[in-house]
Amino acid sequence: MAVAARRLTTSVEVRLVYVGHATVLIEFPWMRVLTDPFFGLRLGPLRRHGPAPDLEAIGAVDIVLISHGHPDHFDRPSLSRLSGTPIVVVPAGLEAAAKQSGHRVRALRSGEQLEIAGGRLTAVPARHWRSPLDPPADAIGYVVEAGARLYFAGDTAAIEGMARKVGKVDVALLPVGTWGPHRGGPGHLDPAGAAEFARQLQPAVAVPIHWGTLYPVGLHRVMARQLREPGDQFREACASVAPAVDVRVLRPGESATISIVREAPPKKR
Repeated sequence: MAVAARRLTTSVEVRLVYVGHATVLIEFPWMRVLTDPFFGLRLGPLRRHGPAPDLEAIGAVDIVLISHGHPDHFDRPSLSRLSGTPIVVVPAGLEAAAKQSGHRVRALRSGEQLEIAGGRLTAVPARHWRSPLDPPADAIGYVVEAGARLYFAGDTAAIEGMARKVGKVDVALLPVGTWGPHRGGPGHLDPAGAAEFARQLQPAVAVPIHWGTLYPVGLHRVMARQLREPGDQFREACASVAPAVDVRVLRPGESATISIVREAPPKKR
């Protein structure tokens, strides 16, 4: 009787810390990445809710990913506060401004790749508004490959065919809100829209970001529930339209370790 060959598997662990808004610390097996660092307690009329970022706990990172030029995503004072010698990757057009932080800077356009710190970055499209006063740089997202494959969407509205451009990923960081109680709007996904994107993308794990952190002064006193709910609403919407996706809802300051198990490549004879 023939015996079926055993399938060998490998496991990779990725640790995520949701610092807040679009700032996520991603710890791959050999590379530490930080997305859209914003460490301030206020930004114009907005105030931070949840714990203040612990820069000592964040520590030195290898790569910083900047999705676009809005000040809640590209904050030069926050970049200047980073320890270590990270490489800051920005959309083409933000190089000069990013270099003011004193860090090394690399720029990418959508579709371009970069081999970096033992991993690979691919810039992918994003759809987000830009005012005439903003730096002349298009918003982008990133696919990071370092033992596991992770997609950081940055801030984006729905784009037709986007799942094909991103490809198969293990983890997807998807924006589900804005800085107030309103949903969606130009250049944003709401919880239902992000769940539909998750249905198309089919990551093993999805983590909602861009919610629960920055609100206008006093708004939390009258609309606290609406401001706290987008993450849970995303999970509920995924349960309906993308039940195979494992949704991890992290609130600012919370972390999770994700084990990615995949079939090992066959050994060469």
